[in-house]
Amino acid sequence: MTINDIKTPNDILEYLNENIEYGWIGTDGEKRIKNMDNFRKCYKTMSLESVLNQKVGTCIEQVYLIHELMNKIEVPSKMFCTRMYEDENFDDLDAPERMHCFILFYIDDEVFQLEHPDFNRVGIYKYESENDAIGKIVNIYESMMKEEYKSKNKPAPEGGFKRITTQFFEVEPGLTYKEFNLYVNNLDKEKIK
Repeated sequence: MTINDIKTPNDILEYLNENIEYGWIGTDGEKRIKNMDNFRKCYKTMSLESVLNQKVGTCIEQVYLIHELMNKIEVPSKMFCTRMYEDENFDDLDAPERMHCFILFYIDDEVFQLEHPDFNRVGIYKYESENDAIGKIVNIYESMMKEEYKSKNKPAPEGGFKRITTQFFEVEPGLTYKEFNLYVNNLDKEKIK
């Protein structure tokens, strides 16, 4: 399947399954597939052209690609980022990343999620409403964190497991993880206060 063959959200999912893996090219030139080693140190957002050429993308790039493909077939969609809050002074480059980007799309007053970057949940999911979708998706990642901490007998992080979820509108190429996080934070200053 090629991009020109895409006519429906199901086609987008099929295209991604055939052509894009979860991964990224580090500033060290290394291609990482399903691997987050040195993410905070070596990650920079890729252009959509690079994603298509390299056939890899993180949730950030994949969601942006899906959004652009939805625009191409004239299906309304919104991109969201759910994350543990980190301010501009957070500088622990060895900390695990605690972010997931996802996309919702809308057909005939119905709300769906197309999930591809979370390779454990690839598919299209239907929800009762946008709020229902956001709540259930965020709960998945909060629960994953709780289980991770529990399995390692670690105390809960300061502030608990609550995540901030923000709609975003673009992905500028060349941003570090921290810079992308700050871009999203700036879109939602009211929630962060």
